[in-house]
Amino acid sequence: MSRLLSPALAGAIKYEFQMAARRKVVWLAVLPLLAIGLILQILSPESAKLDTAAARVGAWSLSFNLLVIVGLSVALADRFTGTTRRGLNELLLATPSSLAARMLGSLAGSLAAALAPVAAALVVVAVVLTFTTGDVSTLGWAVVAFCTVTVPSALLLTTFAATLGLVLPMAVVRVIAVAVWFWATLLSTSIVPIPTVTGTLLSPLGDYIAGGWLHAPTIWAGEGAFAAPAPSAATAAVNLILVVAMSAVLFTASCALARRRL
Repeated sequence: MSRLLSPALAGAIKYEFQMAARRKVVWLAVLPLLAIGLILQILSPESAKLDTAAARVGAWSLSFNLLVIVGLSVALADRFTGTTRRGLNELLLATPSSLAARMLGSLAGSLAAALAPVAAALVVVAVVLTFTTGDVSTLGWAVVAFCTVTVPSALLLTTFAATLGLVLPMAVVRVIAVAVWFWATLLSTSIVPIPTVTGTLLSPLGDYIAGGWLHAPTIWAGEGAFAAPAPSAATAAVNLILVVAMSAVLFTASCALARRRL
């Protein structure tokens, strides 16, 4: 993998992975929420009704996304501020790596570390489901679910929080990140009197992908106030593209903000 990346980017990813793995706040923000997600899915009456491997792991991924992603954003909201910190900034400027490469490495490395427990939990679930159902494709579908449902959601909210961290106090950023996540994923216009993107193609929850590609039960997909077609393979692709595109726009904005702080 390191041969496919520039030495500067590969080095930044490795360094940030190690730093994030050593931070207690990452584990305190992720592990309890992951445990709650596990319990909720185990107790869900819908879980036993699913009859395909793809649907089963898709439902598990959605259960993890509901709470774990917001914990990730809280823990990693300060990832971009390190690239412009006084003292460290001068040291980094002396290296041949670009600011964008350092920030991308910071984002990718820290996300990889924080998502490792989620990936491990999904693998364990897939192994258990393989033995209980006899469907050997479960582990493969778990990989698909993790890459398409969990990773894009985590990427978008973490990039959003880290970008805000360049212009606002960290405590404020974390509160905003939590509020925005639930506004965009759970607070449907059918239950709250405010406009939201919940249930639309702009929602980062991942239920369009879980429903359209994995045929898992959805939460709000297709029930938004606008741009809310029924989940399908095509709408899942559109949702994924939009989530990744929003992440790219936020990352570009964060690079511009970071340069102004130099």
